Amino acid sequence: MLTRKVTRAIPRMKDEYGGVMISFAVLLPLLIVLIAFGMNSLKMFIAKSKLGDVSAEIGLMVSASSSVTQGSEPSASMKKMLVNYAKEFFPESTKSPTLSGTTSTVGNDVDKNAAFMTYQPIIKVELPFLFYHRSLSEDKKNFTVSSSAITVTKKVSRPVDIVFVVDFSTSQQGAGIRLLKETFKELTEFILKSNPDSKVAMVPFSSGVAVKYPETNQRGGPKAGCSVLFVPKKGWDINYAFWGDKFIDSRYKNLNQQTYYMDTHRYKYYSDNVRQSRPALPLQTILDKWCRKNDSKGGEKAGHDTYSCFDNRFKEQDILGNTFYADDIFSKKSMEIITNEYARAVQVKQAQLNSFTIEHIDAVDFPETLKRMFSDEAIITFPMLWTGRDDAKYRTFSRMCHNTGWWNRDGQLADARLYSWLIELTNDAQELDQFQNMKPQGWTATSSGLVRSVPVMMKGHNPRKIFVIMSDGDDSTGPKKVTDRYLKDYKLCDKIKEGILERPETNAQRVDIYYVSTTNSTARVNKWRDYCTGEGNAAKAVNRKQVVDLIKGFLSDEIGSFTQ
Repeated sequence: MLTRKVTRAIPRMKDEYGGVMISFAVLLPLLIVLIAFGMNSLKMFIAKSKLGDVSAEIGLMVSASSSVTQGSEPSASMKKMLVNYAKEFFPESTKSPTLSGTTSTVGNDVDKNAAFMTYQPIIKVELPFLFYHRSLSEDKKNFTVSSSAITVTKKVSRPVDIVFVVDFSTSQQGAGIRLLKETFKELTEFILKSNPDSKVAMVPFSSGVAVKYPETNQRGGPKAGCSVLFVPKKGWDINYAFWGDKFIDSRYKNLNQQTYYMDTHRYKYYSDNVRQSRPALPLQTILDKWCRKNDSKGGEKAGHDTYSCFDNRFKEQDILGNTFYADDIFSKKSMEIITNEYARAVQVKQAQLNSFTIEHIDAVDFPETLKRMFSDEAIITFPMLWTGRDDAKYRTFSRMCHNTGWWNRDGQLADARLYSWLIELTNDAQELDQFQNMKPQGWTATSSGLVRSVPVMMKGHNPRKIFVIMSDGDDSTGPKKVTDRYLKDYKLCDKIKEGILERPETNAQRVDIYYVSTTNSTARVNKWRDYCTGEGNAAKAVNRKQVVDLIKGFLSDEIGSFTQ
């Protein structure tokens, strides 16, 4: 076509004497050829540039839709979609674009707790030349353009274990607990969406950590408990699990008095609380199911009541193989504990009334606790009978764990609704959502919650470990002394991080502790920064957005990202 046009133009270039404008006749075809060649080249250059953009976008699409796994390749349906996507940019292509690519092996970025892989997409598109002549394109009507080398790197968070150590003291009622519920819900969704293998735990503390026993109470409702972790000094080393639901009083000096009043109050608990829980049961039903009639009439001299009641669902064996009821205060084991520890148990009871905790400054063996906090070995858990909140006749350590709830405030035994309870590490969103039904109550002992959370974290196996402490105020009087001693004298937070990292069973590569104050308290934030978390890991945030943004900032290196 180009040649015919040039041929027609030549006669018009003759002068009046029939001569030919030689120079112009030679240059014009050359000029036209150069223009055609330039236009073809320009199209090739534009196509190459456009293909570079398409290649980058396709790389990101592959990265976003795939996981970081060894040998990960786009699926057939994904490839078809990508080919169609490329065709949208080159509708004039003479044949379907071809797509291939190479995927790297999976690497690890330890500093950022990320796994990453690279994908190098290669795209080829065949397009027609604008101008065709065999002298211009070596007799080819089409040209092929390929994408330049480009590498798309996908980073995603590796799974992380996160333990929220949450202040459930009375001051959190109202706006405080609403803030905690909103932020916990948003953060747990964010964490599990970032990596579904991540796990979250929640440790609700007041003075002690509220827990739920695996077994039910006597009427089928949840059984409440109070849990702490410390090694008691000599003189404070009693069987807390045994004494937690026994009536004791300094007025009773001889053994028969001690066991009689202990026994009679147990009878009252079964005949009142257990029997009267709806639907109420006849007294005889309670006596038949839960109580043993003694051979003699009860009284101080006898050392027992007429009926001795106990939870007969649980049995133990002594060293001779003899079976006995674990909850029977008249078993040989129980009588030995009562004989040897009664006076000390009374001392513990009296001390916690003044210090608001059994973990007071005189009772805690700090060095031993720091050594033994990485397992369940030093955990102390005792029952919180479903009675009045401060009823010391049934709740021996009456200052402890008010955040479990109590009789008639939230149900009776059959329908007991615990205020709060520890949630172990889990990625079950429904289990974590139980936080939305919890309530705060009690004193404040932050170090009690933090130390008790260590064995919770030890059960996780993800490489990154994060503790997030959330509190709205200072510790109560007695617990504050203990927290200050832990932080300032014993470097509690450093010991936690070092201990987790040096134990291979945790699979830990990095451990961080963060402190969030949900009220404006610069002094408290500075204390936790200076003696625990380090610079940048303690801050205050007083509304939902601030708290969420702050903690998401702490966890920013856990989020997957795509980069070129």
